[in-house]
Amino acid sequence: MSATETYYLERALRALELLAMQPLSAPQIAAALQIHPRTARRLLTRLHAEQYLDHGDDHRRLYWPTLRLVALAGQIVDHARLAQQAVPYVQRLHDLTGGAAHLVIPSYRSALCIVHAAADWPARAEIRELVPCHCTATGKVLLSHRQPWRDSVLRTPLEARTRHTQTDPARLRIELDAVRETGYAVDAGELRPGERGAAAPVVSWGGSVIAASASPSRQTPTSHRSANSSPPPPNASPARSTTQRTERSPDPSERRRVRGGSGRRLRLASDEGR
Repeated sequence: MSATETYYLERALRALELLAMQPLSAPQIAAALQIHPRTARRLLTRLHAEQYLDHGDDHRRLYWPTLRLVALAGQIVDHARLAQQAVPYVQRLHDLTGGAAHLVIPSYRSALCIVHAAADWPARAEIRELVPCHCTATGKVLLSHRQPWRDSVLRTPLEARTRHTQTDPARLRIELDAVRETGYAVDAGELRPGERGAAAPVVSWGGSVIAASASPSRQTPTSHRSANSSPPPPNASPARSTTQRTERSPDPSERRRVRGGSGRRLRLASDEGR
């Protein structure tokens, strides 16, 4: 691939990322990518011709992604090594806890479920729910181990989904530091009233936290725990107890101990994930 082809490929991918967040015009894309407006128009016109983008017909001519990208993402998840390897572990987590179980990856300012298991839904790899990362157990696990991403998320306004959602960046940083130290996170009615969950990191053999596994449960209002209170003991966390049972011994040359948390962590032989 020539330098010119690489240049246009990189900017096409960045344009798709920007347009996934909101519709934009060619001048707005040009400003964001620091390219000439004519270059931006040629790029958007080509993506539109390939049916990756659609656009409005008014004077602003805003562009937005088509569902062709969603179809592509579905195929990627269906064949992703990480998702396929996680399926039996997510099913085991559901079997042990009796609640829905998930494998979640970072997705810009959110967290995306790519494996789900429930009473009426055997574990499978597929695109599921997209949730805020600052008020879910899985999101907090991922934020605690990804400093640049955490800084980016905490620079933006944090939505209060319930009266228990933590929206103060300074306090959330303290909580995320504690999550990294203990090795797991809890969500105590922060995303949905009356719902509680626990999550633990999924670590590649290289030592990177590439995803998080979780199992939520319903609770009565009287049993609600504040998000600022101490988390449950390690043996009360369904995610932790499951990861302890699903660790496998890799080749000695590949194994590397991960520090920075006292919890046992599920390891998968994959380095995929953002």
